[in-house]
Amino acid sequence: MNYESLEFAALETARVAPVTGCNELIAVAKHLHTLGTTHAYRALGGMLSSNLIETACFDKRLDDYVHNEVWAHLIDDVSVDSSGSRIAAIAKDELWSKVDFIVLLTMYRGSKENAYTDKLEVRAVINSTKDASPQTVDAFGKFILSLWGLWSGKSIFFKGIEKYLLEGIPGLEYLIQFHSLNYALDSKDWGKTSFFPEPFSESLVAQKLQLTMTEISAPDLAVMKGQNFYNPDNKYIQLCCPATSCIRRTGDRAPIAWICCHADYQMGVLRTVDEYQGRGLAKYVIHDLGNKMIKDFAAKVSSLYKYSQPNDAYVIQMIAERSNRTPIRLYENFGFRLVAEVTWAECRFHPAGGPPK
Repeated sequence: MNYESLEFAALETARVAPVTGCNELIAVAKHLHTLGTTHAYRALGGMLSSNLIETACFDKRLDDYVHNEVWAHLIDDVSVDSSGSRIAAIAKDELWSKVDFIVLLTMYRGSKENAYTDKLEVRAVINSTKDASPQTVDAFGKFILSLWGLWSGKSIFFKGIEKYLLEGIPGLEYLIQFHSLNYALDSKDWGKTSFFPEPFSESLVAQKLQLTMTEISAPDLAVMKGQNFYNPDNKYIQLCCPATSCIRRTGDRAPIAWICCHADYQMGVLRTVDEYQGRGLAKYVIHDLGNKMIKDFAAKVSSLYKYSQPNDAYVIQMIAERSNRTPIRLYENFGFRLVAEVTWAECRFHPAGGPPK
């Protein structure tokens, strides 16, 4: 199995359905938007930022750096409609209760510097606002093991998943594992706390230190390298991040504070260089990026899904390491609330005899 043939047709069974057509992808995107859980938004964000729907609907050619697939696991048999698609039949008759979980699969390639190259990313959405049932946990584990077999034994990166779902997969060997907190804020509540700052260009700190608010660019990555847990490369910034914000010195253009909207529409990679910490710069990049994310998301939803009120269901999300209280306090001051504790894990599998001793 390689990138060019990354189509998991062998997984299609009476319980596993691919989501490939324009109308089917739009229907699933609408459902994820309505479901509104942190995992639903993560998968929806991945669909939007990669232009997956535009590709299916408008035959839009994309850079081959990123490849996405969407799969749905069904609880019950669903008769196909005239198009031969079970997802189309589900959407037509609003039979979403027959869907157990939805999975977004992502692969990057094209840059040796990208930590995720040749690793398959998995974003899983339980089709419920509650924890998965034991039957769903078991079905998810079997799906992942089948997927890993098709993936030729390479590692799989679980992008923000509940620990109990991982524990339901036998034979995991963790190569990387860390836990983070997911915070969220409804876009309707964005800007309602007294903590929101004035425009950065009008701030005293910008004028006194001669600073400018811009976006992350390729030359900035050398400065950013080693400053964050995850160091994005230029292609990831260009092709996968819907928005970034960066404060830099006006004179030499050096970046001193930054943040980006990840490929799944979550804020992350927040950092201020040491010599400029304690000046309140982080709140300005958060504020700037939040405004961009809301505008970008609303535009994509409005053009693709034809919602009459595209902002109503949008929830801004961020991720933070549990041990790092500084950004967490900042986000809480903006009105974000804790919604989930999730695990990020790169794994290999040894389903027969378990991981090596």
